[in-house]
Amino acid sequence: MVAILVLVVAGAMAAWLQVPRFLSDQRTDPIETVSAKFTENSAQLTVPRLSTQSWEQLDDPSQDGWQTEVFNSKANAVLKKLGKLLLQGGPADPLEVAEIAAETYSSGALRPESAEIVFQDQVVQVQRAGAEKVADVSHPENGFQGPAGLCEALRALAESFRDAENVNFKFKLFRVQPTAEAIVTRQYFSISGVTPRGITEQHATWTVRWTTDDQPRIEWIGVEDFEQVRTLNTTGRLFSDCTESVLSENACYKTQLARGWGHWLGRIEDQPYWDVLGNPGITVGDVNGDGLDDLYLCQERGLPNRLFLQKADGALQDVSESAGVNWLEDSRSALLVDLNNDGNQDLVVGMVGGVVLAEGDGQGGFAVRGVLDVSDDVMSLSAVDYDRDGRLDLYVTVYYEDRLKDDTERAAIAALGSSLVFYDADTGGGNSLMRNEIGEDVGWKFTDVTAQLGLDVNNSHYSLAAAWEDFDNDGDQDLYVGNDYGRNNLYRNDNGKFKDVASTAAVEDHAFGMSVSWGDVDRDGWMDLYVANMFSAAGNRIAYQAEFKPDVKPDIKSRFQHLARGNSLFRNQRDGKFVDISSAAQVTMGRWAWSSNFVDLNNDGWQDLVVANGFITTEDTGDL
Repeated sequence: MVAILVLVVAGAMAAWLQVPRFLSDQRTDPIETVSAKFTENSAQLTVPRLSTQSWEQLDDPSQDGWQTEVFNSKANAVLKKLGKLLLQGGPADPLEVAEIAAETYSSGALRPESAEIVFQDQVVQVQRAGAEKVADVSHPENGFQGPAGLCEALRALAESFRDAENVNFKFKLFRVQPTAEAIVTRQYFSISGVTPRGITEQHATWTVRWTTDDQPRIEWIGVEDFEQVRTLNTTGRLFSDCTESVLSENACYKTQLARGWGHWLGRIEDQPYWDVLGNPGITVGDVNGDGLDDLYLCQERGLPNRLFLQKADGALQDVSESAGVNWLEDSRSALLVDLNNDGNQDLVVGMVGGVVLAEGDGQGGFAVRGVLDVSDDVMSLSAVDYDRDGRLDLYVTVYYEDRLKDDTERAAIAALGSSLVFYDADTGGGNSLMRNEIGEDVGWKFTDVTAQLGLDVNNSHYSLAAAWEDFDNDGDQDLYVGNDYGRNNLYRNDNGKFKDVASTAAVEDHAFGMSVSWGDVDRDGWMDLYVANMFSAAGNRIAYQAEFKPDVKPDIKSRFQHLARGNSLFRNQRDGKFVDISSAAQVTMGRWAWSSNFVDLNNDGWQDLVVANGFITTEDTGDL
């Protein structure tokens, strides 16, 4: 039961995490075409209880035989004590590690002396020690012995954070391997702080050998790899948060934006699953032709979307109402693009129920020109001239299939717990490619060409993101689609017709596809691919245990293991195929990743990676 719970939570779709209410039919909306879809079905449905056990029983791994998870809890408690000793500069006396270190403890330096400078500019310095793999953990040859040795090793590691403020540490234990004599774990370790010399961060992978006592203690620590990053300027800042300075002049900043999603989560009447996550869209573009980029910000359903014009001093001015774009709908994605080739930015907003098209007048005002009839559960938008006719077309990704027409979201989520194939889901909504045919004779016309062009193949996944790029350098734009719960799509564009080649190109990446980004990471002129998924320490622990799904075929079990691995980086081989270099490039651990992008942050000509991650959190109450 615990194994199933962990993987479902990692997929962000556990039916029992949230039982949403229903889409309200008491609404007054500015866009009638979209609004009508919200009232087509308001029947009450009953979600069956998944278990009669209490949460305490469900969250107790000893109840269903998962002794490795029982040990994980004990080991984490010891590692937390070790981390707290680091925060105080290391233990002053071996007695302080009596409950941590066995008498037979041994290790090398926890901050390897072999760490070398691998990168340095005017802003940051990066030091790394190679991945010295431990061949035999039962016979280590190390310099720090016994509890006194651990004291010395911890004090040496803490030296980098002498006189530091805001010091934080974190262990993520992702593998438990029982043996006859001991238990071996692998965990990521990170510590950071602001020192008088700048900000310092350390990241490492530790292999730890434990005693098998009821209260385990550490026998040995091996450092597999180590990285230290520190800023070279004393302020330590790489970026400055300017949110308040550019937005505070607007009344909506304090009353809405600054309150945070935690505030609104308890005040919105209806709470479908995605609303609980808080995932409205955002886009940037110059809507009034003054050469400054402006900001369109979608808010959660029931709060008005906002258009901010940028002023000469960088501050943003709210003009949402006068521009006619302060819509209240559940808006997931937005684009500012020129759809009718008049030189002005038009606004495209993907909402639950359709895609709104609004023509920009070049002065900051907009007029709605139509709503594209696509699958209801719109998630993301992308614009591209796929047929090279000089007009931008629109690709729309969706998650559920027509959730507002035939069923409520409550039923859709309830069904996931019993019918969803987590490693290869194929019951999602259909994405759409809408060809731009805007003209004086037809007005604002878009035609659905999805099936006509072959994009209906493998088009029933739970899609979250899509990105266009000419990966084969033949002059036309190809399409990669990131899907939740399983395989992704790579549609190769062959003169305006599409073929899904994800399997032959080796980029299906069975995982929880959250975002897609193209970039030339090795500067060879061929675009490489990065896909953000989800890293799950619990999934990595459980999916590699013999007790986990012992009756399934090895290839299926490996897919479950891949679900928990994290993000993926694929290098273009220039022959229509890609090779997975994720582990070698050390980019898998992006935590609970959402958005990702290639950006050259330091203007050195190399593509850097920015990954947005996290989840809505509160104080840890021990609740699952």
